[in-house]
Amino acid sequence: MSSADWKDQLRQRWKPIVHWYQSREPREQKVLQVLGVVWVLVMLYWLVWAPAVNGRNAARSQYVTNMQTHNWITANASAVRAAATGGSRQRLPANWVSEVSRSANDYGLTLKGFSPDGTRAVRIQLEEQPAGQTILWLQSLQEKGVQLSNLEMTPGNSSGTATVRATLQQ
Repeated sequence: MSSADWKDQLRQRWKPIVHWYQSREPREQKVLQVLGVVWVLVMLYWLVWAPAVNGRNAARSQYVTNMQTHNWITANASAVRAAATGGSRQRLPANWVSEVSRSANDYGLTLKGFSPDGTRAVRIQLEEQPAGQTILWLQSLQEKGVQLSNLEMTPGNSSGTATVRATLQQ
């Protein structure tokens, strides 16, 4: 199909529409013009503006999530490296219960509850502590010979936090 044929077909299809438009009163033609402009603006909004804004918001949300992950990795890099390389692989001293408390402070954790259960076990409780740091701390204790005999971990009220109740044994 040549471009001349295509143009002729387009003119033939538009002829009834143009005739209908020209047969309207001038006032009706003005209303149709205004409606045409409104229709074009609405289509521009739906097809261009709204997808662009939604894409920008999704990108911004992904950026914030990535920055939070980056900040967590940066803040916990030394603990992650220590866990990956095996940390200090030391055994706990005879007074291992005090070592549990001290090592929690080393990981930036605050023990809410701490009660010895005989000489070979201790019950601990942490509330609203960073979940990643808590897991790294428990892993470091296991590497030193402390066993988890009971663990209950629930999500905290803030994002990335957890409440932990555990019984540790030597």
